[in-house]
Amino acid sequence: MLRGRESILGNNSSILLDTSFLLPTLGIDVEDDVYRALELLKKTNLFYLEAGLLEALWVAIRFSEKIPLKTIEEGIEAIRRDYILIHPSGKSFADALMIYKLGHRDFIDALHYTTALNHNIKLLTIDKQFINFLKQNNYKLEGIVLTPKDLLHK
Repeated sequence: MLRGRESILGNNSSILLDTSFLLPTLGIDVEDDVYRALELLKKTNLFYLEAGLLEALWVAIRFSEKIPLKTIEEGIEAIRRDYILIHPSGKSFADALMIYKLGHRDFIDALHYTTALNHNIKLLTIDKQFINFLKQNNYKLEGIVLTPKDLLHK
């Protein structure tokens, strides 16, 4: 299994996690593929965007009746301790704005993608709609965008 993962990641074992991969740390249940992918990536440099953490907190607000505030607090601390904060460049913001203007109305998705692209790391996402949007608009996916299935089925 490790060989397949290594071939997917190539020499660059750095991955930017989209928001869905931050949610479990905040106590929010997600699909099984997310948990399995995170398990496979324990020895990988995992990055996050502060904007992604903010987006995850917006999701947590919807579950705030079910999730203890202490869980959310500890989750934020764990993300900041265990993952690496990456700062989008000015170019990443400009490129994300272009994706937004082309019609993809989730700026955070676009910022994740352009940050990964401009920092030469991979983006792990479960957002098939966004991947399809990128394909339709001829954005580079090969070597940039990964899904949990890419990790699990190699």
